[in-house]
Amino acid sequence: MKKQLLNLKIAAIAVGIFFTTTASAAFTAVTSGNWSSATTWGGIAPTATVLNQDITIPSGITVTLDADVTFTGLLNSFAVNGTLSNTSSNGITITQGALSGNGTISVNRLSFTTLGTSSFSGNLNLKRLINSTTILAFTAIANVADTLELEGGNILLNTNANLTMQSNSTIKINNGSITIGGGIFNTNNAYNVMYVGTSKTTGIELNTSTLQHVYLQMNNNNQTVTLNNNMIVNGNLNSNSGKLTLNGKQLTLKGNLTMGGGSIINSDASAMMTIEGSGSLNSMLMFDAGSIINSLTINRSTSGQVKLGSAITIDGHLNLMDGNFSIEGGGLAVVASGSTVHVEKGSVTLNTGTFNGTASYNVEYMGSTNANTGIEFIGSGLNNVWVNYTNTSNKVTLSNPANISGNLNMSKGKIDLNGKNIFLNGTISSSPNAMFVGNSISEMHLNLTATTNDTIYFDNASTNSQTLYKLRLNIGGANPMIHLGSKLIIDSELNFVKGQVALSSNNDLEIGAAAAIVGFDDTKYVVTSGNTNGALVMKVNAGSAYVTFPVGTNSNYSPAFVQQASAATSGNFNVRAMNTVLSGGTYGPVNSNTLKVVNRTWFVNSGVATINANLKFGWVAAAEVNGFDRTNAYVSHYTSNAWDVISGSSATVSANNTYELSRTGVTSLSPFAVTEVGEPLKIKELSNLTGIELYPNPSKDFVTIKMANSTDDFTYELTDITGRTILTTSNANSLNKFDVSNLKTGYYFIKITNTNDNKTITKRFVKE
Repeated sequence: MKKQLLNLKIAAIAVGIFFTTTASAAFTAVTSGNWSSATTWGGIAPTATVLNQDITIPSGITVTLDADVTFTGLLNSFAVNGTLSNTSSNGITITQGALSGNGTISVNRLSFTTLGTSSFSGNLNLKRLINSTTILAFTAIANVADTLELEGGNILLNTNANLTMQSNSTIKINNGSITIGGGIFNTNNAYNVMYVGTSKTTGIELNTSTLQHVYLQMNNNNQTVTLNNNMIVNGNLNSNSGKLTLNGKQLTLKGNLTMGGGSIINSDASAMMTIEGSGSLNSMLMFDAGSIINSLTINRSTSGQVKLGSAITIDGHLNLMDGNFSIEGGGLAVVASGSTVHVEKGSVTLNTGTFNGTASYNVEYMGSTNANTGIEFIGSGLNNVWVNYTNTSNKVTLSNPANISGNLNMSKGKIDLNGKNIFLNGTISSSPNAMFVGNSISEMHLNLTATTNDTIYFDNASTNSQTLYKLRLNIGGANPMIHLGSKLIIDSELNFVKGQVALSSNNDLEIGAAAAIVGFDDTKYVVTSGNTNGALVMKVNAGSAYVTFPVGTNSNYSPAFVQQASAATSGNFNVRAMNTVLSGGTYGPVNSNTLKVVNRTWFVNSGVATINANLKFGWVAAAEVNGFDRTNAYVSHYTSNAWDVISGSSATVSANNTYELSRTGVTSLSPFAVTEVGEPLKIKELSNLTGIELYPNPSKDFVTIKMANSTDDFTYELTDITGRTILTTSNANSLNKFDVSNLKTGYYFIKITNTNDNKTITKRFVKE
């Protein structure tokens, strides 16, 4: 019995000791001091490993963490209402239990693992914040100065939480993540992101305006970081291992690129990549096999270079804004069908790599910097080309012959042929602000599929810039004609395969002394119009055979032939043809409206010292008007202010469906026409209409006609130099006013008719 009572006493004492120990398993700081100091805790200090014990730091007390502390207690709490700080690199690990309170914690490291939780709502000033718990509900105001390590689980930023990454801090992501649940994730300072471990998808850790450096240090190169949103790397991208998958998003790199062995970028047809900044990249771009990219932009200043060391297919745009895109050995750049190479200050070159331009692709030159064509211009699939520089003085210079199968659209700037040949195999669109810089050894082959009043212009900076070695015309479509908007000199050959070249605005087409025109006929010739527009210029040597000038109008073929006598002077002659025959040669009523003539005027001119020429003029039957009899006709010469009359003869049948008449011994040059015998071209004007005033002359806006001392009625007809009526009017007064502000510069005529007696007179004026 005594022995049993003793055992009960021992058990009771043991239970008492147990409950006494459990009841005292709490530490409350009573004064400011070190964690390991008993004084701080009023007698006994907690150890570095706190197991199943509550920790309380009351308000107003500061505890200095002088050891690494691990807190474990599923039902325990670590309450900081005062201040917990450290003077070295010590930190706290919460493996079980809750961090609570509303004070301030300023330590090197705060780590939550396993079953650690937090309801702390105070201030956290940390170098490192580490989480691997399943869900860490966060309500604190936290500043991370070094690293936010997302090892596992999720940090949920609840209402009132504010997690701020300090300048140059890093978010290290392994298997963890961070989400917003009403709180704030502040990445407004410049910070970095590091991805480690296994494959993952990016999240809110990417702030496109302040993200600096990005590091990929995956377990191996099979592990992938997949973009879930656009990423702008304002610093460097260091991919030591792993794969970066763009996933249809845009990656912008403004710093440097370092890629470890086997590290690659995976891209798709919706993804975009922009490489900005300055200088050359450390590493080559390495893409996963089969990668496609919608847009690749190279914009590296200070002669920066971006190297390609793998294959990539560009499905949208290759933008060469600045710097050099070099395709290295093992590199292959494929431009897909419909893609565009956009060139400003940048270039693309081969360094033992390959450029594949076999699919139909486009090239555009823009900006304000001159460019030389590179490999982007030599692909067999080169289709549309745009030249649209900021300034008309900017130019792209051919480095190789050019074959353009689509549309050449020249809006502003120049194409310098630079001694190379250009083949236009589609269509052309151009403006006076865009022109070719010719070259005496360059050829232009216009194998155009169609034209619509299209005009080509050549630079007037020098004679050479308006020169071609050869011009070949092979124009299809309903209106096979190309217009020449500037002077052009042909040094070797003008070759008509199909189509016509039209001259305008005093722009001559000059055939050099050693050059020839071949392939012309009644459908293929040089189109001229009017006595002030461009002419076909060719050299005529004294004592030689006739030189053929294959000219005509937009109506039909009307060639001229010039031969100089042996005693005359060799030199250039220029010839143009015009629809209609005017009574004054270049002005006056239209004789061809009523007289039996060939509806054509030829203007032949030359600056040689001595003219002693034989001339022939040809026409097709469609040019004969008013019953003209070609068997009884002559060539009339406008001289001494009148069309002369000579004996007639019969026209001869000649090549290209034409009829010809000649005139020999011509010693002066001016307009020529072909008329039937008995049909004098000069119509006497009834000039007894007196007291007529036409002013101002020249005129810019209005022309006024005043008939003095007359009360008769008059009609007025305004015509241009071709005889085309622009407008007619009549009045019952002696004053009439014409608005000429919209007319082009040149000569015009007003025919005045007295309706009482049908007497007429024609007055000429100049529109400025």
